[in-house]
Amino acid sequence: MPALQLFLIGAPRSGKSTVFNALTLTPEGQSSFTKGQHHLGTVKVPDARLAALRDMYKPAKYTPAEVTFVDVAMPPTPDGKGALSQLTTFLGDADAFVIVAQAFGEMDYRGKPVDPADQLESVLLELVVTDLERTEKRLEKIAHEKGRGLKINEMEASALEKCRAHMEKELPLRTLTALSPEEEKATRSLQLLSAKPVMVIANVSEERLDGKGLDKLRAACAKLNMEPIVFCASLEAEMAQLDPEAQSEFLKDYGLNEPARVRFIQMAYRLLDLISFFTVGEDEVRAWTIRRGTQALHAAGKIHTDLERGFIRAEVVRNEELLKTQSWAACQKNATLRLEGKTYEVQDGDVMHIRHNA
Repeated sequence: MPALQLFLIGAPRSGKSTVFNALTLTPEGQSSFTKGQHHLGTVKVPDARLAALRDMYKPAKYTPAEVTFVDVAMPPTPDGKGALSQLTTFLGDADAFVIVAQAFGEMDYRGKPVDPADQLESVLLELVVTDLERTEKRLEKIAHEKGRGLKINEMEASALEKCRAHMEKELPLRTLTALSPEEEKATRSLQLLSAKPVMVIANVSEERLDGKGLDKLRAACAKLNMEPIVFCASLEAEMAQLDPEAQSEFLKDYGLNEPARVRFIQMAYRLLDLISFFTVGEDEVRAWTIRRGTQALHAAGKIHTDLERGFIRAEVVRNEELLKTQSWAACQKNATLRLEGKTYEVQDGDVMHIRHNA
Protein backbone atom coordinates (compact mmCIF):
# COMPACT_ATOMS: atom_id res chain seq x y z
CA MET A 1 0.00 0.00 0.00
CA PRO A 2 1.19 3.61 -0.51
CA ALA A 3 2.08 5.74 2.50
CA LEU A 4 -0.54 5.53 5.22
CA GLN A 5 -2.59 8.77 5.18
CA LEU A 6 -3.78 10.18 8.50
CA PHE A 7 -5.92 13.34 8.29
CA LEU A 8 -5.90 15.77 11.24
CA ILE A 9 -9.26 17.41 11.92
CA GLY A 10 -10.69 19.27 14.90
CA ALA A 11 -12.34 22.37 16.26
CA PRO A 12 -10.86 25.80 15.46
CA ARG A 13 -7.82 26.71 17.58
CA SER A 14 -7.46 23.20 18.96
CA GLY A 15 -3.76 23.29 18.01
CA LYS A 16 -4.12 21.07 14.96
CA SER A 17 -1.38 22.78 12.96
CA THR A 18 1.03 22.66 15.91
CA VAL A 19 0.31 18.94 16.23
CA PHE A 20 1.06 18.57 12.51
CA ASN A 21 4.40 20.34 13.00
CA ALA A 22 5.24 18.11 15.97
CA LEU A 23 4.55 15.01 13.88
CA THR A 24 6.47 16.10 10.79
CA LEU A 25 9.43 18.16 12.04
CA THR A 26 12.87 16.51 12.15
CA PRO A 27 16.39 17.76 12.99
CA GLU A 28 16.88 18.17 9.21
CA GLY A 29 13.78 20.32 8.90
CA GLN A 30 10.24 19.63 7.73
CA SER A 31 9.45 17.52 4.70
CA SER A 32 6.05 18.91 3.73
CA PHE A 33 4.12 20.29 0.80
CA THR A 34 0.73 21.85 0.15
CA LYS A 35 -2.33 20.60 -1.69
CA GLY A 36 -4.58 23.60 -2.12
CA GLN A 37 -4.81 25.05 1.39
CA HIS A 38 -3.98 21.75 3.08
CA HIS A 39 -0.53 20.85 4.39
CA LEU A 40 0.90 17.35 3.93
CA GLY A 41 4.04 15.94 5.55
CA THR A 42 5.55 12.47 5.14
CA VAL A 43 7.64 10.84 7.88
CA LYS A 44 9.53 7.57 8.10
CA VAL A 45 8.09 4.85 10.34
CA PRO A 46 10.66 4.07 13.07
CA ASP A 47 11.42 0.33 13.17
CA ALA A 48 14.39 -1.03 15.12
CA ARG A 49 14.15 -4.35 13.25
CA LEU A 50 14.62 -2.67 9.88
CA ALA A 51 17.47 -0.53 11.23
CA ALA A 52 19.25 -3.69 12.46
CA LEU A 53 18.88 -5.29 9.02
CA ARG A 54 20.31 -2.14 7.45
CA ASP A 55 23.33 -2.32 9.75
CA MET A 56 23.78 -5.96 8.79
CA TYR A 57 23.56 -5.52 4.99
CA LYS A 58 24.89 -1.95 4.65
CA PRO A 59 22.77 -1.51 1.49
CA ALA A 60 23.06 1.18 -1.15
CA LYS A 61 19.46 2.21 -0.36
CA TYR A 62 17.46 2.14 2.88
CA THR A 63 13.67 2.54 2.64
CA PRO A 64 11.52 2.55 5.79
CA ALA A 65 7.73 2.56 5.58
CA GLU A 66 6.11 6.00 5.52
CA VAL A 67 3.14 7.82 7.03
CA THR A 68 1.66 10.97 5.50
CA PHE A 69 0.02 13.39 7.92
CA VAL A 70 -2.46 15.88 6.48
CA ASP A 71 -3.27 19.13 8.26
CA VAL A 72 -6.77 19.72 6.91
CA ALA A 73 -7.56 23.38 6.30
CA MET A 74 -11.07 23.71 7.71
CA PRO A 75 -13.27 26.23 5.84
CA PRO A 76 -14.42 29.07 8.11
CA THR A 77 -18.02 28.76 9.30
CA PRO A 78 -19.93 30.98 11.73
CA ASP A 79 -20.22 28.34 14.47
CA GLY A 80 -17.39 25.99 13.46
CA LYS A 81 -19.90 23.43 12.20
CA GLY A 82 -20.57 22.22 8.67
CA ALA A 83 -16.97 22.66 7.58
CA LEU A 84 -16.44 18.96 6.91
CA SER A 85 -19.35 18.80 4.48
CA GLN A 86 -17.41 21.15 2.17
CA LEU A 87 -14.44 18.77 2.05
CA THR A 88 -15.99 15.35 1.51
CA THR A 89 -14.13 14.54 -1.73
CA PHE A 90 -10.75 15.47 -0.26
CA LEU A 91 -11.41 13.75 3.08
CA GLY A 92 -12.39 10.54 1.31
CA ASP A 93 -8.68 9.79 0.71
CA ALA A 94 -7.99 9.40 4.44
CA ASP A 95 -7.09 5.98 5.84
CA ALA A 96 -8.10 7.30 9.27
CA PHE A 97 -8.98 10.57 10.96
CA VAL A 98 -7.01 12.04 13.84
CA ILE A 99 -9.28 14.24 15.91
CA VAL A 100 -7.33 16.90 17.81
CA ALA A 101 -9.16 17.96 20.97
CA GLN A 102 -8.08 21.10 22.84
CA ALA A 103 -7.08 20.22 26.41
CA PHE A 104 -4.97 23.32 27.16
CA GLY A 105 -5.95 26.81 28.30
CA GLU A 106 -9.21 27.85 29.87
CA MET A 107 -11.45 28.89 26.97
CA ASP A 108 -12.17 27.39 23.54
CA TYR A 109 -12.73 29.19 20.23
CA ARG A 110 -16.33 30.01 21.23
CA GLY A 111 -15.27 31.66 24.47
CA LYS A 112 -16.64 28.71 26.48
CA PRO A 113 -14.73 26.62 29.06
CA VAL A 114 -12.48 24.07 27.39
CA ASP A 115 -14.18 20.68 27.11
CA PRO A 116 -12.17 18.21 24.99
CA ALA A 117 -14.85 15.51 25.26
CA ASP A 118 -17.48 17.89 23.90
CA GLN A 119 -15.15 18.84 21.02
CA LEU A 120 -14.60 15.17 20.19
CA GLU A 121 -18.29 14.31 20.23
CA SER A 122 -19.11 17.38 18.13
CA VAL A 123 -16.64 16.36 15.39
CA LEU A 124 -17.83 12.75 15.46
CA LEU A 125 -21.44 13.91 15.08
CA GLU A 126 -20.48 16.21 12.21
CA LEU A 127 -18.97 13.26 10.35
CA VAL A 128 -22.26 11.38 10.76
CA VAL A 129 -24.39 14.36 9.69
CA THR A 130 -22.19 14.90 6.63
CA ASP A 131 -22.58 11.26 5.63
CA LEU A 132 -26.32 11.30 6.25
CA GLU A 133 -26.76 14.27 3.92
CA ARG A 134 -24.73 12.56 1.17
CA THR A 135 -26.60 9.29 1.63
CA GLU A 136 -30.00 10.96 1.40
CA LYS A 137 -29.00 12.82 -1.77
CA ARG A 138 -27.80 9.57 -3.34
CA LEU A 139 -31.03 7.77 -2.36
CA GLU A 140 -33.07 10.62 -3.85
CA LYS A 141 -31.16 10.26 -7.10
CA ILE A 142 -31.69 6.49 -7.13
CA ALA A 143 -35.42 6.98 -6.53
CA HIS A 144 -35.57 9.50 -9.36
CA GLU A 145 -33.80 7.13 -11.76
CA LYS A 146 -36.09 4.28 -10.73
CA GLY A 147 -39.13 6.50 -11.31
CA ARG A 148 -37.90 7.15 -14.86
CA GLY A 149 -37.68 3.42 -15.47
CA LEU A 150 -33.90 3.32 -15.45
CA LYS A 151 -31.99 0.35 -14.13
CA ILE A 152 -30.60 0.92 -10.64
CA ASN A 153 -28.19 -0.92 -8.38
CA GLU A 154 -30.60 -2.63 -6.00
CA MET A 155 -27.80 -3.71 -3.66
CA GLU A 156 -26.51 -0.14 -3.36
CA ALA A 157 -30.02 1.14 -2.63
CA SER A 158 -30.62 -1.51 0.03
CA ALA A 159 -27.23 -0.88 1.65
CA LEU A 160 -27.75 2.88 1.73
CA GLU A 161 -31.15 2.45 3.37
CA LYS A 162 -29.43 0.49 6.14
CA CYS A 163 -26.80 3.21 6.43
CA ARG A 164 -29.42 5.94 6.65
CA ALA A 165 -31.39 4.15 9.37
CA HIS A 166 -28.18 3.68 11.38
CA MET A 167 -27.05 7.29 11.05
CA GLU A 168 -30.48 8.66 11.91
CA LYS A 169 -29.72 7.30 15.40
CA GLU A 170 -26.58 9.54 15.33
CA LEU A 171 -24.36 6.45 15.07
CA PRO A 172 -21.23 6.32 12.87
CA LEU A 173 -21.05 3.83 10.05
CA ARG A 174 -17.93 2.15 11.50
CA THR A 175 -20.30 0.66 14.12
CA LEU A 176 -22.73 -0.68 11.49
CA THR A 177 -22.42 -4.47 11.34
CA ALA A 178 -25.49 -5.20 9.22
CA LEU A 179 -23.76 -4.74 5.83
CA SER A 180 -22.52 -7.74 3.90
CA PRO A 181 -19.13 -7.46 2.14
CA GLU A 182 -21.01 -7.02 -1.15
CA GLU A 183 -23.18 -4.23 0.29
CA GLU A 184 -20.14 -2.49 1.79
CA LYS A 185 -18.48 -2.61 -1.62
CA ALA A 186 -21.60 -1.14 -3.25
CA THR A 187 -21.39 1.95 -1.01
CA ARG A 188 -17.62 2.42 -1.30
CA SER A 189 -17.77 4.99 -4.10
CA LEU A 190 -19.44 7.49 -1.72
CA GLN A 191 -16.35 7.34 0.56
CA LEU A 192 -18.50 7.85 3.64
CA LEU A 193 -16.47 9.55 6.35
CA SER A 194 -17.98 8.09 9.52
CA ALA A 195 -17.01 4.60 8.32
CA LYS A 196 -13.33 5.46 8.68
CA PRO A 197 -11.33 4.64 11.83
CA VAL A 198 -10.55 7.48 14.21
CA MET A 199 -7.76 8.33 16.63
CA VAL A 200 -7.86 11.06 19.27
CA ILE A 201 -5.13 13.44 20.41
CA ALA A 202 -5.62 15.35 23.66
CA ASN A 203 -3.52 18.44 23.02
CA VAL A 204 -2.44 19.40 26.55
CA SER A 205 -0.20 22.03 28.13
CA GLU A 206 3.19 21.13 29.61
CA GLU A 207 1.61 21.13 33.08
CA ARG A 208 -0.81 18.33 32.09
CA LEU A 209 1.57 15.80 30.55
CA ASP A 210 0.38 13.31 33.17
CA GLY A 211 -3.08 13.43 31.59
CA LYS A 212 -4.88 14.58 34.74
CA GLY A 213 -8.30 16.09 34.22
CA LEU A 214 -9.07 14.05 31.10
CA ASP A 215 -11.49 11.57 32.68
CA LYS A 216 -14.46 12.79 30.65
CA LEU A 217 -12.47 12.57 27.40
CA ARG A 218 -11.23 9.08 28.31
CA ALA A 219 -14.82 7.99 28.92
CA ALA A 220 -15.84 9.34 25.50
CA CYS A 221 -12.90 7.53 23.88
CA ALA A 222 -13.76 4.30 25.72
CA LYS A 223 -16.99 4.24 23.71
CA LEU A 224 -14.71 4.01 20.63
CA ASN A 225 -12.67 1.23 22.27
CA MET A 226 -9.57 3.37 22.41
CA GLU A 227 -7.44 5.64 24.59
CA PRO A 228 -6.64 9.26 23.70
CA ILE A 229 -2.99 10.09 23.08
CA VAL A 230 -1.85 12.74 25.55
CA PHE A 231 0.21 15.11 23.45
CA CYS A 232 1.73 18.52 24.21
CA ALA A 233 2.09 19.75 20.64
CA SER A 234 4.34 22.73 21.38
CA LEU A 235 6.70 20.60 23.49
CA GLU A 236 6.78 17.75 20.96
CA ALA A 237 7.45 20.17 18.09
CA GLU A 238 10.45 21.59 19.97
CA MET A 239 11.76 18.11 20.79
CA ALA A 240 11.30 16.76 17.23
CA GLN A 241 13.98 19.12 15.93
CA LEU A 242 16.69 17.86 18.32
CA ASP A 243 19.35 15.31 17.44
CA PRO A 244 18.88 11.84 19.05
CA GLU A 245 21.21 12.48 22.01
CA ALA A 246 19.66 15.83 22.89
CA GLN A 247 16.18 14.37 22.36
CA SER A 248 16.95 11.58 24.82
CA GLU A 249 17.94 14.10 27.47
CA PHE A 250 14.85 16.19 26.71
CA LEU A 251 12.60 13.16 27.20
CA LYS A 252 14.31 12.30 30.46
CA ASP A 253 13.80 15.84 31.79
CA TYR A 254 10.05 15.54 31.22
CA GLY A 255 9.75 11.95 32.45
CA LEU A 256 8.88 10.59 28.99
CA ASN A 257 10.05 7.29 27.48
CA GLU A 258 9.74 8.15 23.79
CA PRO A 259 8.38 10.90 21.53
CA ALA A 260 4.60 10.91 21.22
CA ARG A 261 5.04 10.55 17.44
CA VAL A 262 6.42 7.02 17.90
CA ARG A 263 3.52 5.98 20.12
CA PHE A 264 1.12 7.63 17.71
CA ILE A 265 2.38 5.70 14.66
CA GLN A 266 2.37 2.43 16.61
CA MET A 267 -1.24 3.06 17.62
CA ALA A 268 -2.19 3.85 14.01
CA TYR A 269 -0.75 0.52 12.88
CA ARG A 270 -2.70 -1.33 15.58
CA LEU A 271 -5.92 0.56 14.80
CA LEU A 272 -5.72 -0.22 11.08
CA ASP A 273 -4.39 -3.75 11.64
CA LEU A 274 -1.23 -3.11 9.64
CA ILE A 275 2.04 -5.04 9.74
CA SER A 276 5.44 -4.77 8.07
CA PHE A 277 7.49 -7.31 6.17
CA PHE A 278 10.99 -6.75 4.87
CA THR A 279 13.07 -7.35 1.76
CA VAL A 280 16.85 -7.28 2.11
CA GLY A 281 19.98 -7.24 -0.01
CA GLU A 282 23.05 -5.20 -0.84
CA ASP A 283 20.99 -3.01 -3.18
CA GLU A 284 18.19 -2.16 -0.74
CA VAL A 285 16.76 -2.94 2.67
CA ARG A 286 13.09 -2.01 2.69
CA ALA A 287 9.91 -2.24 4.79
CA TRP A 288 6.54 -2.93 3.17
CA THR A 289 3.23 -2.15 4.86
CA ILE A 290 0.32 -4.57 4.39
CA ARG A 291 -2.90 -5.51 6.12
CA ARG A 292 -2.67 -8.34 8.62
CA GLY A 293 -3.82 -11.54 6.94
CA THR A 294 -2.41 -10.63 3.51
CA GLN A 295 -1.31 -13.73 1.62
CA ALA A 296 2.19 -14.14 0.18
CA LEU A 297 0.93 -13.85 -3.41
CA HIS A 298 -0.56 -10.41 -2.80
CA ALA A 299 2.37 -9.30 -0.63
CA ALA A 300 4.60 -10.09 -3.62
CA GLY A 301 2.40 -7.80 -5.70
CA LYS A 302 3.13 -4.93 -3.30
CA ILE A 303 6.78 -5.24 -4.28
CA HIS A 304 6.07 -5.50 -8.02
CA THR A 305 3.14 -6.72 -10.09
CA ASP A 306 5.52 -9.01 -12.04
CA LEU A 307 6.31 -10.88 -8.81
CA GLU A 308 2.62 -11.54 -8.20
CA ARG A 309 2.05 -12.57 -11.81
CA GLY A 310 4.99 -14.99 -11.91
CA PHE A 311 4.89 -16.09 -8.25
CA ILE A 312 6.36 -19.55 -7.55
CA ARG A 313 7.30 -19.60 -3.86
CA ALA A 314 8.26 -17.22 -1.08
CA GLU A 315 11.45 -17.78 0.88
CA VAL A 316 10.60 -16.62 4.40
CA VAL A 317 12.67 -16.19 7.55
CA ARG A 318 11.93 -14.35 10.77
CA ASN A 319 13.97 -11.16 11.08
CA GLU A 320 15.30 -12.19 14.50
CA GLU A 321 16.63 -15.46 13.05
CA LEU A 322 18.36 -13.67 10.20
CA LEU A 323 19.88 -11.14 12.59
CA LYS A 324 21.06 -13.92 14.89
CA THR A 325 22.83 -15.91 12.16
CA GLN A 326 23.85 -12.84 10.09
CA SER A 327 23.47 -14.95 6.94
CA TRP A 328 20.68 -16.01 4.58
CA ALA A 329 22.68 -19.17 3.79
CA ALA A 330 22.98 -20.00 7.50
CA CYS A 331 19.20 -19.77 7.86
CA GLN A 332 18.86 -22.23 4.97
CA LYS A 333 21.34 -24.57 6.63
CA ASN A 334 19.66 -24.56 10.04
CA ALA A 335 16.16 -24.83 8.49
CA THR A 336 14.84 -21.55 9.89
CA LEU A 337 14.27 -20.40 6.30
CA ARG A 338 11.01 -21.79 4.92
CA LEU A 339 9.42 -22.12 1.50
CA GLU A 340 5.82 -20.88 1.54
CA GLY A 341 3.11 -20.95 -1.12
CA LYS A 342 0.62 -18.40 -2.41
CA THR A 343 -1.81 -18.68 0.49
CA TYR A 344 0.73 -18.22 3.29
CA GLU A 345 -0.37 -15.34 5.54
CA VAL A 346 2.58 -13.01 5.92
CA GLN A 347 3.51 -12.29 9.54
CA ASP A 348 4.76 -9.05 11.06
CA GLY A 349 8.55 -9.04 10.87
CA ASP A 350 8.93 -11.65 8.12
CA VAL A 351 11.86 -11.23 5.76
CA MET A 352 10.89 -12.43 2.30
CA HIS A 353 12.46 -13.25 -1.01
CA ILE A 354 10.06 -14.08 -3.86
CA ARG A 355 10.87 -16.81 -6.34
CA HIS A 356 9.13 -16.05 -9.62
CA ASN A 357 9.09 -16.69 -13.32
CA ALA A 358 10.81 -13.93 -15.25
